[in-house]
Amino acid sequence: MKSKIIVPIVLLVILASIFATQSVFAQSNQVTSTVSLSHLNVQLTYPSQVLPGQSATINLTAQAKDSFQLTSLTVQVYLTDQNNLRQLLSTTVAQNTMMPSGNQINKQIQVTVPSDAPRTSLVALVTESVSMTSYSYPYANYPYSNGYWGGYDMTSYGNSNGNWYGYGSYPYYYYSYPSYNSQSSSDNAIAPLSYVQATTPEYVTLQSQYQQLQAQNQQLQQQLQASQNSTAQKESTISNLNNQLSSAQGTTTLVEIVAVILAIAAVAVAALHFKPTRTTDTESHPPAKTEKKTTDV
Repeated sequence: MKSKIIVPIVLLVILASIFATQSVFAQSNQVTSTVSLSHLNVQLTYPSQVLPGQSATINLTAQAKDSFQLTSLTVQVYLTDQNNLRQLLSTTVAQNTMMPSGNQINKQIQVTVPSDAPRTSLVALVTESVSMTSYSYPYANYPYSNGYWGGYDMTSYGNSNGNWYGYGSYPYYYYSYPSYNSQSSSDNAIAPLSYVQATTPEYVTLQSQYQQLQAQNQQLQQQLQASQNSTAQKESTISNLNNQLSSAQGTTTLVEIVAVILAIAAVAVAALHFKPTRTTDTESHPPAKTEKKTTDV
């Protein structure tokens, strides 16, 4: 009985360790990939493998190469299914943010792999939208006179002793207000993500065997429990019978002792009752009979 139970348990433990090892391995190894955009360096850290139906955590770090206004930074996660792409996630990491040179953005992204996903890889599309503004402060380098461009000021300012005097011609420079120019641009790049460790025919077979062994193990455990209960009941019955046997043996021994005593007593009584008595010498014996002889004449 024990050997029948041990074999399925060993197989069950082996298969369970395989599934547990596969699950742990899918989440334990972390891989990093980097994409370079026009204004951002984006680093993605993710598990090397993931199982269908499980979630994967992607750690994103984006660092600015220069100073600009980040309109938006988005990440889209796709699953490659043969020749098609299935979008699993689309999220905005940041938007309308001033990014000085060297500034960083950190965010965690959660993506869930469909349970029917094939054995393939996840990919990420990282897109930046940037607004760049340039300022200018132009000055006119042309003289300004009497409200017109290109003239000289010959205005006299007064006289002295009847002689007019005035400044000579000199230019005026016109100041214009600052102007700015805003330009928008976008850039994107593709980054690899986790490998989907989907089921194979071998895995399906092992999983079926695992479930069968689980059911068999449960049945054997129930049988073992029933056998243990039956054994305990039998041991209790045997213990009661042993107690009864011991009691009976004690009674039998007592009866035998009493019987022996009674037998000895009976023999003693019989011996006293049937003991013969001896005759004394003084007792008179009856006269002996004499035969009378007669002779015929």
